[in-house]
Amino acid sequence: MTSPLPTLSRWTVPPAVIAIALLVYSLATGRSTPAPMILPESLAPHSVLPRYNDPRVATDEQLSDVLDRVKPPRTAPLTNNLIHSLRLWGTDADFFDPKVLSGKQMLGYLTDDAKFREIVGENAPPLLQRTSEGITIRGFEDGTNSRDTSSYHNDDLLATYAESGLARDYPLALRDDKATINDLLATSLRRFHLDRLEYEWTAITYARYVFPQPMWSNKFGETITLDLLIDELVKAPPEHGPCNGLHRLEAMTVLCRIDDDLQKLTPKQRMKMLVYMKRVSLLLEQTQSRDGFWSRSWSTGQSSDVDTKSTVYDKILVTGHQIEWLAYAPPEVQPPQETIVRAGQWLCRTLTELDDKAIVDHYGPYSHAARALCLWRSTTPYDAWRFGAAGQKARDSQGKAADSAPAAATTN
Repeated sequence: MTSPLPTLSRWTVPPAVIAIALLVYSLATGRSTPAPMILPESLAPHSVLPRYNDPRVATDEQLSDVLDRVKPPRTAPLTNNLIHSLRLWGTDADFFDPKVLSGKQMLGYLTDDAKFREIVGENAPPLLQRTSEGITIRGFEDGTNSRDTSSYHNDDLLATYAESGLARDYPLALRDDKATINDLLATSLRRFHLDRLEYEWTAITYARYVFPQPMWSNKFGETITLDLLIDELVKAPPEHGPCNGLHRLEAMTVLCRIDDDLQKLTPKQRMKMLVYMKRVSLLLEQTQSRDGFWSRSWSTGQSSDVDTKSTVYDKILVTGHQIEWLAYAPPEVQPPQETIVRAGQWLCRTLTELDDKAIVDHYGPYSHAARALCLWRSTTPYDAWRFGAAGQKARDSQGKAADSAPAAATTN
């Protein structure tokens, strides 16, 4: 891809220039002065809707084919895979196949210890537990012999609860105990500090469950403010953090998208995030490969075509996460739409060509890519699958199996 900005390096464009341009945009659209912040009135999480619907990014047929490849894995359960799978498919998903976990079963695994043990076995340590700090999630870093059934990232399960629409008073059935998501949220906020290595999912959780509450106190006696949280999101170089730094961008876009309705961010708070997004967007326009993907070297300012070390996995991880956050981002920070179209078409081709083992081995990032394609069509993955050719085929197969099953014996 020949860049229209050939001399642009990683952070060449001065923040002030971008800020002025975005300020002009916001004034032109009549953005009002935010009112004082208030606590959320509802226990339900804030919903975050996609902004766009462009069938050039992925056609209905392509969505159906891609989604059929990323149904919940049939292999031995990994908690990380099921968190990603519930996030992708939602709680209502039913694949008309007893060997594939439904949304209801995945939700049970992640919220009810009895159902968790039905799948992983009685000897597995609990995923959700009450400790001296409150309700916690068994994490990968805890170092047990059961890491496969642990949560991989700080607060990723809590963020998935919010993304799945679970209210803060949703019950959690622990081993010989009971709690709610609100209890888990309280523990998360108490434990959070600004020196934490991973904070992206805490920021997403805050945006969906807590915003516009402007501050809270942690167990160390520190006051965490929204200003500090936003500064934490924007201060690091773009590639720093899990999944090449792209969950920070997700957190920013989720917060800004929620604020479209609430109007509680100050102009300065919002501008900090928009400036960051626009700088990344300019980099994406410059560094996209001719085929449409980005590699892990996207933040260097060089074309992804010259990165010979990135694998197909790397390219799907980065490209999927990039267009996922962009699906929530406002128009003023978007790259040219052709950039999104080329990325989407590359993902459609590549995901449908992978073998089953590759998808299972890297299910998390590949589920992000599939979700991103759906966001750019403003549809849920489950609707796109069940109303598509793949879903219809699965329903027909279930019907034929039911018709061929022997009738149950009856007695008089």
